Formats: sequence, structure tokens, C-alpha cells
Amino acid sequence: MKKDYKAIGSITWSAIALTVGQMELRAEGALNYDAAAISKAMEGIQKAVPIAKADPSRPVYHMMPEAQWMNDPNGAFFANGWFHLFYQSNPYDAGWGHMHWGHARSRDNVIWERLPVAVWPTTEKGEDHCYSGSTVQDGNGNWQLWYASVSQVREKDKDKGPLDMVFNGQVMLKPMDKDFIKWGKTTEDPANKPTLPSTRDGYVWKSYLRDPSFFSAGGRTFMILGASGAGAPIYEALNKELTQWKHRGSMCDMNFDCPQMIPLGAKWLYALNRGEYCVGTFDPQTAKFTKETGGRLDQADSYAHISHSTDSKGRHITYSWLQDTREAKGWNCCIALPRVISLGDDGQPVQMPVPELSKLHGTQESVTTSAGTKVLKTSGDTLEIRALFQQADKGKCGLRVRRSEDGSRALAITYDGGTLDVFGTKVTIAPLGEGKTLSLQVFLDKSIMEVFINGGKKTVVRVLYPPLADKGVEVFSDGKSTTDVWPMKSIWP
Repeated sequence: MKKDYKAIGSITWSAIALTVGQMELRAEGALNYDAAAISKAMEGIQKAVPIAKADPSRPVYHMMPEAQWMNDPNGAFFANGWFHLFYQSNPYDAGWGHMHWGHARSRDNVIWERLPVAVWPTTEKGEDHCYSGSTVQDGNGNWQLWYASVSQVREKDKDKGPLDMVFNGQVMLKPMDKDFIKWGKTTEDPANKPTLPSTRDGYVWKSYLRDPSFFSAGGRTFMILGASGAGAPIYEALNKELTQWKHRGSMCDMNFDCPQMIPLGAKWLYALNRGEYCVGTFDPQTAKFTKETGGRLDQADSYAHISHSTDSKGRHITYSWLQDTREAKGWNCCIALPRVISLGDDGQPVQMPVPELSKLHGTQESVTTSAGTKVLKTSGDTLEIRALFQQADKGKCGLRVRRSEDGSRALAITYDGGTLDVFGTKVTIAPLGEGKTLSLQVFLDKSIMEVFINGGKKTVVRVLYPPLADKGVEVFSDGKSTTDVWPMKSIWP
């Protein structure tokens, strides 16, 4: 796609129909699109591209903007053969601020096409940030995008009490083209006239409502919101257009930012801020969620908020924010490798990287060891490693990655006595079956590492900055092991 962002005109349209596949998109009333704001944001990103590209620690096969800051993934959806992914973006700096929504799409969740910024703050109306949100299909099959409108505290807001930010409400956008590239706001004043104001239904200004998310159950469409204080606000749509909502109270007692409800068979996975989750049941009649179990989707602090989509195969695919990267390199943060999420026989989530990532494989090396160590011939800082350890209960086993040539330095992934230590992050895990096997699937991508343990029963992401020259791989085991390693290609031109 030609990236001529300035050519995107300012479009306000009324009762115009567009055909998307077999469905019709129709705007009832005007959609507001600010081409100048989009162009300015894209220029801000482009200014930092040379700095970002020059950083040797910048990942090459993780999804991320061309430059500048990003955080929460937002509004993932699958339509017309494309996976669409939005994310929080600061186009003007490598630190947080000026929240816009970036946008990318992919055919396979591996190769991504970066698209123009999709959502911008309407600053002339006093809107400073477009916080997180989601996409949803209305009752007519048409896609919508919703975000939380946020403003800085101004003099006119002093009577609202002590506030850090003013959470104006939730705002609806609709697509303006068949490819879902441009999105128009359904209000010209999102700060003062949002689609769903925050102060309705008994909520006060100091109780922020944000990060709208949607799901359907029992033929009904629901919206849940992140909120301060106890309880998870839940609304039910009263019409197909999703312009009328009824407050159903609190879905459950657990709540935080960026909530997501993912259907997994007869159960629901309720995901919260910082990778926390609950598995349980949802009753659409009472609009209540009942928790049965819970935990963390990832065992490391660098893994944060998620978004998810469902593809044509029925796979539920999650995208998460990986944080804690260094700021002063023209870029900051990225999206974790897309994961297929399901429930295991024990009722706990199982997460595995999308198998399509094998498209990036270079030449494979395979080695076996028996009660010893071996340094692999293949080295690098962009690798996939699959290691299977048998008789893991006999002693120690694991990998030493980003190993120095003389072996004096390395980042160790060590299993010993029921605990896997991913160079400082410790995970309780048991070997499987009579053979007491432990499997590790490790992705190294410059400053990012992701580890999938025992077929995705546990995962760990780490941000790492070893010496650039350290690229070796060593496998060690007091039992038997088989290791396969592939160099990984970049997804960017």
C-alpha cells in the first residue's frame, strides 16, 4: 500500500452506503474524520524512524509501530481474510502521552502491514487522549470501534472533585471504507458529547469508566468497562445499532483496566490488567460472571493488557503488550507473538504461538544430548528453539542463550526440582508423563524472549539486553534431550 497519508481527505458523509463482502455499511448521520490530525501523527512517527531502525536491539519479527511509543493492543478483529490490530500509540515521543490508536493488519498473524493511525484525539474540543477500547459487530453485522475519551483536568473541571484525568465517556466510530482503514467518529464533540457518558447510571467523576469491551452471550450483546473501585460495570445493548444501552449493574467483583471476555467452550476467560485472568461461567439472564479459578496468563511482569480475535477456523487469538523496553532509541514496547488460547483438561488456559510463525524459519539444526552439555553450531539473536528434555527429574536441564563465545556469560533457563528459572523469573512446573518430560519453545528476537513451557501450560516473556556479541546457544541436561533451532527472518522490508 502506498503510504501517502496527506492524500487522505477530510470526509464527512451522510447516508452513504459501502459494500463490504455481502454486507452493507451505512452511516446514519455524519462521520467525522480529521485528515490533518492523522497526517500530523504520521509525520511524528516518521521523524523517529531513522533512530528506531538504527537500534540493534529492536525486535524484527514482533509486531510494532515503525517508531515511537506503543502500549495496549486494542480492538483486534478478523474480517474479509484480514486480522486487524489496533494499539495505543504516542506518535510524538518514545514515552507515554498523546494517546492515539495505531493500526496494522495481517493475513496470517506473522507478516504485518502497518496502516495509517486510525483514531486521534479531537483536541479542539478539549479531548487529549483516546484510551483503550475494542471493536464489535452490531446486530446488522457491521463493525464498530469504541474507545474511552479522556481529557486533562482544566479549570472548568475543578467542581468535579480531585481528578488525575477526566474520563468523558465511551465513543463509537464506524468504518469509512470497505478495507477498514479509515474510521469516523459518530460525534463531533467526543469530550462533551460521547456516545456513552461516564456520569450516567450513578457513576461519579472520580470513578473512572474506561476501556470498553464487548461480547455476545445468549443472543445478547454486552459491554464491560474498566473502572476504579469494586465491581465490573456491565451494559446490555437494547437495539441492533448499539446506540442504546441498559446498565445491568456489576458483572462481578473483579475488575481493572482493559477487561476482555473470551468464550472457551462452555466457559469464559475474563482477562484483566497485567495478564491476570479468571475462568468461570456467565449467565446472560442475570449478567453475572461466576469465577471458578484464576491466575496469570504470563508469569513475568513485562506481559500486560490483551486484545483478542476469532478467526475463520474458530481459533481464539490473543495479542498482548510487552513493556519494559528502553525508551531512548526511537521506539518503545511491542506486541507479543500472537497466541492461540484454549482451555486444558485441568480447566486452565493453554497458550501457544500461532503455528504460522514457522514461515520465518531458516535452516534447521537438530542435536541430541545424554547427560552432558553441547554448544550448538547455530547462533544468533533472532532464533526459535524447541527443546525436549526426558528424565527431567534426574537433575538439572535447560538452555543457556545469548551465550558469550567463551561461555563466561549467558542467560540461563534452568529446570531443577520442580522449578523453571528463566534467568530470574521462577515458574513452578511439573514434568509430564512417565518419561518425566519437559518441553521448552523459546523465541529470541533481539531484546525480547518468549518461552512456552510444556505445550503452553505456562509462559514467560522477558526483556533482555546482554552484550550484542553474545549470540551462542548451549543445551545441558542430566538426562536425555533433543533440541531443534532455526534462525528467524525479519517480517519487515
